[in-house]
Amino acid sequence: MTSPLRTFGPLDHSRTGWASAALAIGRPAAELAAAGPDATPVTMSNHSHAEDWFELLTRPLWGLAAAKDAVPDDLWASLAATLARAVDPEDPWYVGDAANGGQRIVEAAAVGWAFALAPEKLWDPLDPKAKDKLAAWLQGAYNGPVADMNWHYFPVFAGHGLKRLGIAHDPAVANGHLERMGDFALGDAVFEDGPGGRVDYYNPFAFHTYALLHYKLAGDDRYVANASAFARKFRSWFSADGAAVPYGRSLGYRFAQGCLWGALAAADVEAVPWAEAAGFSRRHLEWWWDKPILDPEGRLTVGYAYPNNAVAEQYLTAGSPWWATKIFAGLLAPADHPFWTVEAALPGPVVEPHKAARAVHVRDRGGHVTRLNGQAWVPWARTGEAAYGKLAYSTLAGFSHATGGPGLESAVPDGALLLSEDGRHWRGREDSDEGSIDEKGVLTVNWQPWEDVTITTSLEAAVDGWHARVHVIETERVLHTAEGGWCVPKAGHVSEVDDSHVVVASAGLRSELIDSTGERKAALIEPMPGTHLYWPATVLPVLRGVLEPGKHVLKSLIYIGTEA
Repeated sequence: MTSPLRTFGPLDHSRTGWASAALAIGRPAAELAAAGPDATPVTMSNHSHAEDWFELLTRPLWGLAAAKDAVPDDLWASLAATLARAVDPEDPWYVGDAANGGQRIVEAAAVGWAFALAPEKLWDPLDPKAKDKLAAWLQGAYNGPVADMNWHYFPVFAGHGLKRLGIAHDPAVANGHLERMGDFALGDAVFEDGPGGRVDYYNPFAFHTYALLHYKLAGDDRYVANASAFARKFRSWFSADGAAVPYGRSLGYRFAQGCLWGALAAADVEAVPWAEAAGFSRRHLEWWWDKPILDPEGRLTVGYAYPNNAVAEQYLTAGSPWWATKIFAGLLAPADHPFWTVEAALPGPVVEPHKAARAVHVRDRGGHVTRLNGQAWVPWARTGEAAYGKLAYSTLAGFSHATGGPGLESAVPDGALLLSEDGRHWRGREDSDEGSIDEKGVLTVNWQPWEDVTITTSLEAAVDGWHARVHVIETERVLHTAEGGWCVPKAGHVSEVDDSHVVVASAGLRSELIDSTGERKAALIEPMPGTHLYWPATVLPVLRGVLEPGKHVLKSLIYIGTEA
């Protein structure tokens, strides 16, 4: 594997430099897609292979359309010809009728976006028959059924393409979808992702980014105020080195995490000072630029900080990661816009409670972010328990996913308290309430892993890199407990372990875990390889104990920092 830095060279943070980066990231996908569905890698997915290929073809358009003048004419010609084949019912590459719904409607948004921005590149070169088929297919997507969640924005963007091309469509359809989006508002600038859905990165890289880009294209500002208010909270999700706190589903979209900052520039909405928006955006892409996320041909892989299918949901395919190219939406701002010209501002320490998001984000004095998490798991998404159900998440230490098999090495309790009846098979926080946050930023969650076991967990973080957890446990059964601190890379680690305290250092990181009551045994474990988002092999400090029936209070202190 290789990194964008090694493959494409250093980032140039001018507008011209970002346009070159958008082309560098997008071209390998477009060129592979032009070879047809049979050339697309087979990855685990709940879509058809044709839909997987269509993702590979269309998702790069989010970035390429924004960088249209930097994209060579021969690449545009190839994209136009391939897209025409994809929507031709008589062609063996036909992706299927978008009017039937499904994943095709998701990708229709990228097609509509590209037509709205670059019709002279993608539409004008086509012959009349191809145009008729494309128009009919996009009309089907515009009128097709959607999942009742962030998907309501996809027909809206298909409609933007239809409008730019002068193709008949009923504006009431888009308006109905936009009105439905308003029903998901929870207050405090946050939307739930459909009825009962989570609050995660779909707020910044879907709800709010689409609201701003819709405003850019149509002048409809109905959700711009929400996007602006969310952006002011969203600052606390980012560390000073550019990392976004990993949390929730679809982390395989990688630098889509930072697309809201560019969307603000595209819409010319100064929700935060431009020096801050530019800083978050530039540092975020820079953080990703030196990670081994590309294959030898320069294509994005499935995974997070390295290729790893085990941490991806069932809907991620070989083409899915190019949703990341939405970060290049800021290219719609001209070269003299402050987003491109201002000196980037660095963020300082902050404790940011966000009750509607059910979280507290703490940026410490080292610039690293810890998320104290109140939300519960998502059972339908593969890896949903780890992505949503842990008690804490970290930009510096990432988090791990459990894998099949007995033992803590498979369960991997970083950022979590796990419980077991036999000491071999473990369960964590699954169903629970959504937590409450008091005026001091202390987050409290009530959960019940068994009918006769109730737990109240309180979480509090400080700007010195430490956070505290207190668990009040009432149980009618004997329980084994295991609580994890933060993982660090296994290679070259050095550790000290005593009865109730463990510290381990590796690769310039120091992870520390203390049992404040002295009742649990400290240890260092080696989780199963491939379970962590950041590093293929890790070590993890843990505290282990056994509870008899009754009431117990467990207290721990957890640290992560860059000093070894």
